Amino acid sequence: MKALENHGALGVDLEAVAHAFQDKEVFAPITSNILPATECLIRGANGSGKSTLGRIISGELSPSAGSIRWSTKEDSIDGEQVCHSAQRVSPATALHPVLSPRELVTFQGQFRTWQDDPLQLLVDAGMESHLNQAYQSLSSGMQQRVKLALSMACQTGILVLDEPCANLDESGKLWYRKALKGLKGKTTLIVCSNDRIEDFIAPDTTIDVKN
Repeated sequence: MKALENHGALGVDLEAVAHAFQDKEVFAPITSNILPATECLIRGANGSGKSTLGRIISGELSPSAGSIRWSTKEDSIDGEQVCHSAQRVSPATALHPVLSPRELVTFQGQFRTWQDDPLQLLVDAGMESHLNQAYQSLSSGMQQRVKLALSMACQTGILVLDEPCANLDESGKLWYRKALKGLKGKTTLIVCSNDRIEDFIAPDTTIDVKN
């Protein structure tokens, strides 16, 4: 079954949002407004909680304090709908290990709508000779290209990219930045980074995450 109907790019309002694990605060409360179809940089050192905030924005995790509101141009939408409309990828994201990139496209296409041709994006990423190779046999850099290509090809209301250039070599970074530029204005981009300049293009909003 396909995901719920796509709502287009989503806006995100954060009001004193904070999170804690076992009563230990992960990051200080954050208030920010992210407009639909813009680019937001979540910036912080390793361990600052920027990945946790990315999970909250994508609807995967509820904040311990404060409130978050997602909206279209017309109305608010709830967290369950956001989960169907959002996409998040990080170095820890796991894909089926024995499926090939070509098979992963077919598998993911059962649940997601493509806004761009995922196979072409994989070819552009230099993966043409590896499309029929098991995902688990690919190098970490190739696996990252596959994860990024599949996420960026999806029709999404919010795309959260957590440390997107991790494990990428220079050619991978060049491909990623070209693909990311092509997404500007199509979806709401959330980039979680320790301020590595290759991760983002030109943020409209920057959120500094601090413990």
